Amino acid sequence: MAYGRWKSLDQVERYARKRYSKLDQRLVDRREKALVRSLLQSYGITGDVLDLPVGYGRFQPLLREFGTVYAGDWGFFPAVYAHERLGTARLSVTCDAQFVPFGNNTMDLVFCFRLMQHMHVREERVRIYRELGRVSRRWVLVSVYLQSVFHTVHRTLFPQPSRITFLRRSEFETELAEAGLRLVALRSVLPGLHGHRIVLAQLS
Repeated sequence: MAYGRWKSLDQVERYARKRYSKLDQRLVDRREKALVRSLLQSYGITGDVLDLPVGYGRFQPLLREFGTVYAGDWGFFPAVYAHERLGTARLSVTCDAQFVPFGNNTMDLVFCFRLMQHMHVREERVRIYRELGRVSRRWVLVSVYLQSVFHTVHRTLFPQPSRITFLRRSEFETELAEAGLRLVALRSVLPGLHGHRIVLAQLS
């Protein structure tokens, strides 16, 4: 994951203060949250929600509006941060997204945001989608990066420290189908400018 393994709660907190502090990033943050809220409201999604990876808990307050929130992350301190500093997660666990320590069909929604673009191997992505679907009773909300000419050119001209995997939409939907999921809705964060997409899928 892009942020690596944080080594203390204070390190998580410093990242939380910095990550979306600039004006353009604050706009992206608002846009992403508005789209997530709209999807959850439009499809009447409520109940038990697993936020994986929780990171510094950016979506925890929003998700809590729709039900009981659980948190998972590969890092120990993000999981602790969500539970102790934010107080939003009923339970926080340390886990790999390919091996989630919850039983089959235990969550009404599994929320996986800004992870999949860092998964560069197709088989790993499919395993993660399959695992998210296993834990969910019906809904999976993920974000992915789909091919965008403008965004690709921008990253070529202005190289970033993190590598991003851009997929064709058909390629992405094939991976979902292989994992037993079906695309229900797709929203673009910044249409025409950015490859980031927010996707609502359900068990097929």
